[in-house]
Amino acid sequence: MTRPAPRVILGIGGYLGHDANAALLVNGQLIAAAQEERFTRIKHDGDFPRHAIADCLAMAQLDVTAVTDVVFAEKPLQTHLFNLSARPGNAFTRALGRLVPPRWPGLFTQPARALLPMARFHFAWHHLTHVAGAFHTSPFERAAFLCVDGKGEDYCASMGIVDHGELKILWEQTYENGLGMLYTLVTHYLGFLSFGSEYKVMGLAPYGKPVFAEKLARLFSTDGRGGLRLHAPVRFQWDSLMAALPLVATATEVPVRAPGDPLTQAHIDIAASLQQVFEQEIFKMARFLREQTGEDALIFCGGCAQNCVTAGRLRAAAIFPQIFNSPVGGDMGSGLGAALLLEREQTGPQPVQIDARGFYLGSEPGEVPAAALPWLVPHEGSLFDKVADELAAGRIVAWVRGRMELGARALGARSILADPRQPGMQSRLNLAVKFRESFRPFAPLVLAEDCADWFDTAEASDYMQYTANLVPSRRQPQPDAFPSLRAQLDFPRCEIGSVIHVDYSARLQTIRAGVHDDMHRLLTAFKARTGIPILINTSFNVSGQPIVRTATEGWDCFVNTDIDLLVLHNQLFRNPGLKTREEKLSWLKQFAKSA
Repeated sequence: MTRPAPRVILGIGGYLGHDANAALLVNGQLIAAAQEERFTRIKHDGDFPRHAIADCLAMAQLDVTAVTDVVFAEKPLQTHLFNLSARPGNAFTRALGRLVPPRWPGLFTQPARALLPMARFHFAWHHLTHVAGAFHTSPFERAAFLCVDGKGEDYCASMGIVDHGELKILWEQTYENGLGMLYTLVTHYLGFLSFGSEYKVMGLAPYGKPVFAEKLARLFSTDGRGGLRLHAPVRFQWDSLMAALPLVATATEVPVRAPGDPLTQAHIDIAASLQQVFEQEIFKMARFLREQTGEDALIFCGGCAQNCVTAGRLRAAAIFPQIFNSPVGGDMGSGLGAALLLEREQTGPQPVQIDARGFYLGSEPGEVPAAALPWLVPHEGSLFDKVADELAAGRIVAWVRGRMELGARALGARSILADPRQPGMQSRLNLAVKFRESFRPFAPLVLAEDCADWFDTAEASDYMQYTANLVPSRRQPQPDAFPSLRAQLDFPRCEIGSVIHVDYSARLQTIRAGVHDDMHRLLTAFKARTGIPILINTSFNVSGQPIVRTATEGWDCFVNTDIDLLVLHNQLFRNPGLKTREEKLSWLKQFAKSA
């Protein structure tokens, strides 16, 4: 008997011009997902994800003719009508969006049809791809959802209920000048102009005080359910954003900061004020949603949900007894969400159960480059024991093993690791290895079984979705004021100061056997030597560069930084140390435009 051909769904994200990605389901099983930037080496690359598609199909051992369905994470007609009118959606445009012709020429439709001529084409509502991607990788059977991002078609926020049979939007906020736009606008005003720099402002905020919150409020109106709306109709277009920067300067009475200018205390306080406003509006939405639905579980998703500080505080506040913040809730996971949305539509009442594989959904690193072989470090016994010894001795180790992570956060497959006890390690990593702002914090890996001994939570944060606070017994008291940002950064707050922010918070990645097997083995070995179940973890890249994908890219990044050692597969290599500082900076310039 001939076997039926597999049902192969390819999800494609990136219609909005950034973070293009692809994901592949075969007969309901999640096989692979990847971002185009990892292949082109252009950060946030928004071009048609041809390389990511090819990689996903290669991991499934399929060719393009096997794809039965292609689903895009955007309704192109709805977006097109909104972009033409520059007005919020209405009943007419929504109806047109639902009736979008299969051959409507969206951004990716034509190259997709040329590549995949045999497939049926589908178009998904952008916010619903975020919801589906989060819900079907969460532990919940039913939940309320709060999706907040910059823009999806003609919406910036959605709330509703989802289970395995129903996905219902109950409230929406149209147009794009909402909460996500406010955060982006103030980010640009503060001189961080590159795409995705909002996380820099989130990291800067704890150094300041929210004394500008009332002045920022001059920019918008809001309501009891978090319906924030900027007074000016700012759009996610460069000219519109730049033209609106003086509005922020007028409201705050502080001039626009140019990139590279010193950060003053006023700028730092404005970052703190923005974060407070953002959290207040998210909390309003959450409270409203809880009151209206009575649901116990919350799915928090969309690009704005990547603000892990807010997610951590939302979980700690227990407005909803249970919360899941997707690690790929932004557009880098929209292809995955689109594929899962179509899967649930095609399977009907049958639950869609997805093994996210710890979000290690990309390809393996490939062969070790020949240039690395002379620098192999021989060792006896376990690789994990050897690396733990080196970390405990103060060495910085890059780690490239197993399948690549999906998303912007290093989960231990393409990481830089270090001992958080080492004095000055945060600055050393930022300035000599990552080549980025010294104030930027690093995340701790912590053994899940030891988490409550160090932080004020025992709940999982498997993928760095949430922040938590160092328990008081492990803190050193700080002065009420510091003479400078540097003095505040360098103050010895605790034993593991390199992963604890100035407000004693940390963006946790809790490490469990069965989810993060490699890192669990390494942390266990490190704890056996030091008594500390915690390591610094940051993505293996430099400022402006996508996270490395292959062993060759890992070696190239390694030799152009001051990282001491590199793990490729099961082997350990030392840095040749042959590059001068000038050569390293010259290599770095190719990524500067994305920093």
